Amino acid sequence: MGFTALIVQTFAGDVIDKTQFDRRTFLSLASIATAFSASAILFVHEGNTDHALMFTTKIIEGISSSFIGPCVAALTLASFGPDNFDEVMASNLFWGHIGSVVSAVLAGLAGFILYPNIKFCFLVIGFSAILAVGGVRFLPEGDPVVGRGLESPRNSSVNPTPDYVPMAVKSHQSEVSSYQDVFLDRKTIVVCFTGFFFHFANANVLLVLGELMGGDNDDGSVKRTAIPLIAGAIVLAQCTMSVATYVGDELTKVGWGRKPLFMMGLLTLPIRCALIILWKDSGESYLLSTQILDGIGGGFFGLLHPYLVADITFGTGRFNVLMGLTASCFGLGATLSNLLGQIAVEEMGHVASLLGSLVLSLIPICLFSVGMPETYGQRGKGNEIRNAGYIGVV
Repeated sequence: MGFTALIVQTFAGDVIDKTQFDRRTFLSLASIATAFSASAILFVHEGNTDHALMFTTKIIEGISSSFIGPCVAALTLASFGPDNFDEVMASNLFWGHIGSVVSAVLAGLAGFILYPNIKFCFLVIGFSAILAVGGVRFLPEGDPVVGRGLESPRNSSVNPTPDYVPMAVKSHQSEVSSYQDVFLDRKTIVVCFTGFFFHFANANVLLVLGELMGGDNDDGSVKRTAIPLIAGAIVLAQCTMSVATYVGDELTKVGWGRKPLFMMGLLTLPIRCALIILWKDSGESYLLSTQILDGIGGGFFGLLHPYLVADITFGTGRFNVLMGLTASCFGLGATLSNLLGQIAVEEMGHVASLLGSLVLSLIPICLFSVGMPETYGQRGKGNEIRNAGYIGVV
């Protein structure tokens, strides 16, 4: 799934930008594919010998998940416009975290009760995705031109009512900036590399934390006692992310810029790594409490990501493709983190792996603090990319 998403996400964002089909259709199809992919684990026989089935479902899940984020962001921008995007997107993320909490609790309970048949906990994901399909039809389509990050043909007034017929995306071909100018913009580069190094340092930490708290049986299987601990770590982080998302939204409303909030999220990671190293022998409650920092960091990072992309791209027509590109960079960092971090655990131990994450976490802090200008209040106002004078192909 991870490598598939890395390849597909940027292209998925580009498709969502250019499409003349209803983006709600893409979102529904992606949710259905996710539900079937998650449920396919029930057909895997004991011993995990059905490699073809597992690889196929993960590829499908990677492709479908690549469309969900850009679709939600595009529909939000299309329906509520650039002025209301931040507030509505924050609400979307807040309820997304609440949904993750409920899902993690239900999955954890299912895995613990049905142990050792823990594969049935994946049904929670399948049912959740099917419920999401039912809700998609209540979403407004909005203006697809605004949804890709262009000015509304009606002076940015977006009417999401069913009787509104939006202008075709293709009629605005001449207004779209080139890929080169969007991708090579300084702010784009800083966001991509900052996110890459943050996730490169961060993703492995939860795996190490789970190993320190729970551990495995002698045969390599997960201990039953580890299931509620890992679920608890996820729930605590998601609850904190919900709070961080709400706080970040409120601070944005009173004039806080992107940079201080994003920096607050980045600074939590080295502190978290240091505390896990310090408390590695202090008991499960101490280790579990470090997930509060994960929630603060993840909450602010997840909230500011679409804000920054909208600030950079609004007026260029490349909003969703940049959402996909940045997500690919973040995903690449997370994939390498899980791979190399676990190699470090096997070769040098948990502390060495965490020390590596701690050192790496300083790179995005330095990079963002030095290289990223403040973008708050700059959305669509004299966009530097548009002013470069280059026009691209839709």
